[in-house]
Amino acid sequence: MRYPKLRKNMYYHVYNRAVSKKLIFKRDRDYRYFMYKIAQYKEKYEIEILIYCVLPNHFHLLLKSDHDARNISRFMKGVKQSYAQFFNKKYDHFGHVFEGRFHHKEITTNADLAYVKKYIRNNPVKHGLVKRYYEWPYFWICPYL
Repeated sequence: MRYPKLRKNMYYHVYNRAVSKKLIFKRDRDYRYFMYKIAQYKEKYEIEILIYCVLPNHFHLLLKSDHDARNISRFMKGVKQSYAQFFNKKYDHFGHVFEGRFHHKEITTNADLAYVKKYIRNNPVKHGLVKRYYEWPYFWICPYL
């Protein structure tokens, strides 16, 4: 499958799930490690993140790179690869953790941007994990939104 080329100064809805939809975030520490990696690689690759949500078998991010669109791929590779190594070691697992390369959709309008923010925000509610999105501890939204 060929993915559309990433462009700088564009917002992207980025997401991926676990192989066979298995649980890959089993404990609080798993979620926290993944979120730490998001923060670490965000700084390294100068990625702007507006919102993200990590769920038991997948994640969603809304992000952008102002400098080099390839930084989004580098960011995602670093986050996913480091988490896969952590997961495989911790749970004595071998093989892939995530289903292939990350997926992304370019956000081109303000209406699409608002829709994706709401979609990501409400994902834990949609999956029956909490009644209100702000009750989900593995969710982050940029304070100025």
